Amino acid sequence: MKTNHRIALSLVAAAAAAAMIGCSKQEAPKTEAPPAAPPVASAPAAASAAGAPDVAASKVLFEQKCSICHKIDRATSRQETREAWTGLVEKMQAKQPGSISDDEAGKIIDFLTAEHGKK
Repeated sequence: MKTNHRIALSLVAAAAAAAMIGCSKQEAPKTEAPPAAPPVASAPAAASAAGAPDVAASKVLFEQKCSICHKIDRATSRQETREAWTGLVEKMQAKQPGSISDDEAGKIIDFLTAEHGKK
């Protein structure tokens, strides 16, 4: 009789474990997305009183466009001439056709030159 009792108890335990496993919800792996940046107006960047391009709006555009493919500090950790920034931005445009318009590229180059240009 003890053997039947052990078998029954084992079957009940196995059924309970199977029910717990079958009812548990499996979560899909989470992927990390870049933080959303505020939208940039399609109008030309506003100019300050001194006539310089609006660096804040150009920075937001830079962060939106460039963070799609890589971390922002990849560009901001270096200083380049305007010509070098132009070449790099054009290279990125070619890698992802249609992702950065020529107008947007100009604003990004203005920002990079103003904030991370060789002095």
